[in-house]
Amino acid sequence: MASFRVRTPAEYLRILWRRRYYIAVPLVIVSATLGYVIYRLPNVYESSTLVIVDPAKVNTSVFLSPVGQIDITARLSTIRQKVTSRQELLQIIDRFDLYQDLKRANAPTEAILEEMRKHIDINVRNSGSGANAFTISFRGPQPEVVKNVTAELADRFINANTEVARQQITATKDQLNNRIVELKKRLDQIEKERTDYMMRHPEVVPGADQSMVGQMNSLSMVLQTLQNSIDSLRTQISSNQRLLASIRSQKEVEPGRPSKDEVTEGQLLAKREELDVQLEQLKKEFTDKFPEVKNLKAQIAGIDKKLEDLKKKREQEQTAKAAAPVDNPQIKNLEFQIEEDRQKLAQKQSELDQRNREYQALHQRLQSTPIQAAGIVSIERDYLTIKKEYEDSLSQKEKADMGAQVIQDLNGESFRMQDPAFLPEAPVLPKRGMLYPFSLMLGLISGLAIALAVEARYLFTIQDARDVAHYTHLPLLVTVPEIVTDDERRQRILWHAAGMVGVALLILVAIPLLVKAVQYSQVLNMFTGAY
Repeated sequence: MASFRVRTPAEYLRILWRRRYYIAVPLVIVSATLGYVIYRLPNVYESSTLVIVDPAKVNTSVFLSPVGQIDITARLSTIRQKVTSRQELLQIIDRFDLYQDLKRANAPTEAILEEMRKHIDINVRNSGSGANAFTISFRGPQPEVVKNVTAELADRFINANTEVARQQITATKDQLNNRIVELKKRLDQIEKERTDYMMRHPEVVPGADQSMVGQMNSLSMVLQTLQNSIDSLRTQISSNQRLLASIRSQKEVEPGRPSKDEVTEGQLLAKREELDVQLEQLKKEFTDKFPEVKNLKAQIAGIDKKLEDLKKKREQEQTAKAAAPVDNPQIKNLEFQIEEDRQKLAQKQSELDQRNREYQALHQRLQSTPIQAAGIVSIERDYLTIKKEYEDSLSQKEKADMGAQVIQDLNGESFRMQDPAFLPEAPVLPKRGMLYPFSLMLGLISGLAIALAVEARYLFTIQDARDVAHYTHLPLLVTVPEIVTDDERRQRILWHAAGMVGVALLILVAIPLLVKAVQYSQVLNMFTGAY
């Protein structure tokens, strides 16, 4: 099968001329339809106002950092959400009687609100130091209404700015108040724990270790004094006992005859006193298991046994005597002195034991001070941390109060209307100067497409000598011209006239139908933004 024969530009032009009616009719219908619809599109007017962002008259960051450092773009986003909320927009729609067409069509309220949000435009103008101005624009079909709505939106933005700043400060103050109450509770609790711990462990109080060392030094001096007193009393008691034994021995023996028991008992008592002193000295440095301590205790026990034997012997001799002993005032005085010294010795010994216990208690407390101090360090660290947070929160609350007063008195960082909303003179939409050529182009494309569809089935058939040579590869020998009679010529004229009438009727019927279809579909609204 032979391939498709490529036509020359002249042949294509002849084809277009032959199918001129297929091109012209769609061109007229589509262009006229779109032109009429574009002409009937409602005019859309736009009004805008310029709002200047005035910096705070004082540095609000000095009073309240969280409020003074808010970015204007972020604040505008917050304010826009507030101004374009459902309640705010419904008030504006009802006040200016907007979107009556949608209301008559029973459109949902949310659809009407969304339509209005699309027609509100906020543009931020940045300077070198950040946003310092922004414009508010609104579009609508009525110039006067557009101007009034734009002015209303600007007023609401300006008022909302102050309200948002006040709400932010109020929220910050509420957060600070809640945190202050919480920190106060924690601070009171840890203060109670700190006080209870110090009462249970007074040694952790600053300076308590030096005080305990001083007390231990004082107790050491008292213990030494008591020990010296005890040693002195013991020596005095031993001396009086030897003297009393000597006097009693002199009474029991005959005059001028020396007593061997007296000499023996005195020597034993002196020896025992010497051993007692040595034993007391050793006990200060060594325990009872030390060999020398054991040896001294054994010697003292031996002397005590000998003294006990002499005492028993003397008692037997006294019992054997018929005569009663003669009272001696010196003996009674010595016995009274010995008894008094023994009471003093017992009292001193009791006081010594008490002081030793106090010394040991202080020593144990001093040794446990590092362990107890570790606990108070942790409590003290938590206490200081929470106290600092509490004081910082109080300082921030004071700054928040000052910041609120600044905004109330000086309006802080305020919005000021620089250019009021103006009355638009010319519509901004639709762009008819661009839409009319577009409609002509679309009509021409439609006609060309229809002409190409009609002609497509003839492009693969034999229509002239070139087609014969291309598809049959045979030379064309002869051509027969078309023979037309007068009747056929008249019939062709009639058919041509009838076709022209049909085309006119088609145009007249198709254009209104297409206009209705295009208007119903609102397809042009997607590109023009018209209502």
